[in-house]
Amino acid sequence: MADNKKIKTALVSVYHKENLDAIIKKLNQLGVKIVSTGGTKSFIESLGVPVTSVESLTGYPSILGGRVKTLHPKVFGGILSRRDNQGDVSQLTEYEIPEIDLVIVDLYPFEDTVASGAEEQDIIEKIDIGGISLIRAAAKNFKDVVIVPSQEEYQPLLDLLNKKEGEFSLTDRKWFAGKAFGVSSHYDAAIFGYFNNGEDEATERISLNEGHVLRYGENPHQKATFFQFKNSPEKHSLANAQVLQGKALSYNNMLDADAAWKSASDAFHSVKHIKNKVAVSVVKHLNPCGLAVSDDILKSLELAWAGDPVSAYGSIICFTNTVSKEVAEWLGKKFVEIIIAPEFAEDALDVFSKKKNLRLLVTPVKNEITGEKLYRSISGGMLVQDEDEGVDTEFKNVTQRPFEPQKLNLAKFGVTACKHLKSNSIAIVTENPDGSFWLTGAGMGQPNRLDSLRQLTMPRFEMKEGVDIAHSVLISDAFFPFRDNIDAANGYGVKYIVEPGGSIRDDEVIEACNEFGIAMAFTGRRHFKH
Repeated sequence: MADNKKIKTALVSVYHKENLDAIIKKLNQLGVKIVSTGGTKSFIESLGVPVTSVESLTGYPSILGGRVKTLHPKVFGGILSRRDNQGDVSQLTEYEIPEIDLVIVDLYPFEDTVASGAEEQDIIEKIDIGGISLIRAAAKNFKDVVIVPSQEEYQPLLDLLNKKEGEFSLTDRKWFAGKAFGVSSHYDAAIFGYFNNGEDEATERISLNEGHVLRYGENPHQKATFFQFKNSPEKHSLANAQVLQGKALSYNNMLDADAAWKSASDAFHSVKHIKNKVAVSVVKHLNPCGLAVSDDILKSLELAWAGDPVSAYGSIICFTNTVSKEVAEWLGKKFVEIIIAPEFAEDALDVFSKKKNLRLLVTPVKNEITGEKLYRSISGGMLVQDEDEGVDTEFKNVTQRPFEPQKLNLAKFGVTACKHLKSNSIAIVTENPDGSFWLTGAGMGQPNRLDSLRQLTMPRFEMKEGVDIAHSVLISDAFFPFRDNIDAANGYGVKYIVEPGGSIRDDEVIEACNEFGIAMAFTGRRHFKH
């Protein structure tokens, strides 16, 4: 075909040499002249394949500690020259510049170097200059040149070399060019992210590779793909979790698992007075239907499950400590989709292995402060915000009845539980005589706060053994706009309330609390969650 081009000269300059040997041998078999430099040239020579040094082509040595090797007109002229442009062809002849038909590049591993925690100077040295320039030049001139921009394209190149014996169509060359600009744009985005470090809030660069196509999205008729942030500030994350067993994770599974991991981790961090603490979160449709912290993993599980045993069916459970055989046996006859923990005991794995579809994920407890960003799309745009992190520490008493200091630890746990519920959200938390905390009532996702309070999804308190609502704490994720919320809370027998405050009717709400003998504290910090 007229648009087919035969490879005659190849420039090879790569960081990763793995799987390159078969390509070099095939090029040599096809009679292709190979030009290279540095470690790549030494590798090619070790294969017994003739290779011309870039230095002999340009007449200049590699200088500045290897920073300048290929940046020369005799290299880039041979790549960028238009074969159908007589002026270009004449200049190549005049300056004795050979045409280069194939460029194989694999860039310095900038992202991996950043992720390794290397010193800044080492990171800077892994910013590839010559390689990225070669990629862009060859991709721009795809009508005449084949560009292989990374190790990921080694195999497609080898397949075409074997299939077409060194000839490439315009379609082939354009496909490689598309891959090349994908590599270069991702590389630049990673470098920008390192230098920007979130400081310029009006500028964002997101580049994602190696997506994993899921079975479907939120519903079967929707397509979905999972991407991982390679250099996320949170090294321990749900995206990095190791899957030990079970069927493939779905779009909804990933969202629920992330919600379970975050709520369990935050509950763990919110409780300071319990030694050897273990937090357990039971999540359904992104909401914790059970959440507990105690000094024993089985106790925490039992409390979290008891919070709403109906909703716990088909849930996702996250533990902040090693899951034991005892825990595995307790869950033996219960249906759950996913279990997340930092570790699973071997005998626990034996028990779980009988449930082939049950997913087991291993990931450490989330750090209290990660610095991660939250991304959410809207039609035609995207919203970016900070993660809602940290524990509220300021509680201002605003009622005649004091909010006793001994209730503050429970209140902090309650604020944490409430912030993980979908707004408008209400949480009721209880402390047991042994000092354990658990979520005993929750209302969420209603368009008004009063309905969230009236329609608590948990069983009524009188059905929960050991729960004294008068000693529990009710948390609201935002201020109460009217006193009717206090009237409803009083109907349950609530005597302690925490909310951010800030309503124009705060005085009315406080007056209602005083009327019913309710202690109220303001945190000054709202926790909406959509």
